[in-house]
Amino acid sequence: MVKNMGTFSRFFGSGDKKLQQHADELLLEISKGLQSASAKLCVGTKKWVDGDIEVLEEIKDEIIELERKMDTKKEELIENVLAKHAYLPQHTQERHKLVRLMDSVIDTSEHAVRIMWLGRSMKPPKDIEKLGKMCWTCTDLLQDAVKYLYSDFEKCVEYTRKVDKVREETRDLQFKILEDLYKEKKYSAREIHLFAEASHWIVKVAVQAEDTGDFLRELAVKYS
Repeated sequence: MVKNMGTFSRFFGSGDKKLQQHADELLLEISKGLQSASAKLCVGTKKWVDGDIEVLEEIKDEIIELERKMDTKKEELIENVLAKHAYLPQHTQERHKLVRLMDSVIDTSEHAVRIMWLGRSMKPPKDIEKLGKMCWTCTDLLQDAVKYLYSDFEKCVEYTRKVDKVREETRDLQFKILEDLYKEKKYSAREIHLFAEASHWIVKVAVQAEDTGDFLRELAVKYS
């Protein structure tokens, strides 16, 4: 564990403090958006397993709307803050990469729900629901890591390592699901393909969260 770390404010550098504050607000809103997207995915997996197609459709529509709303926030950050030289060039690049990584979690969550919707007439393995919960845990921990980036680098690093651990568990469960799909004879080739594709995109949410956490840890170590 890295000790005696500072906070995100240590690498503000020169620039417009008002714009920097707005950037922080937008980044935190996007972090809440990614956690909300993953939460919808989590509920969606349960509704898919339960066969509650009406609610699954509602979740699909909600997550599409959320993704577009967060895209607007991302563009506002890039065009109205970062493009106006609120930070030094290096810090601008780092903020831009961070927002792209967080946005990728939202995009992937939306994609996963859309895949589930394609298989709405199929009955997926129950472990799909558990996989969704684990990915939601990853993004919940990531949101905490982003929050602590502004107050305590050490805590930020601690939460990114928790994300890593849960991501490893999601990969293990994914391969259990795949093994069961290929062993059991009750699934058609069409179902196996779709369930494998759905599990891939659900787990990718955890992988994207881990990638974002890795970058947060890199920033924390670099600027401590």
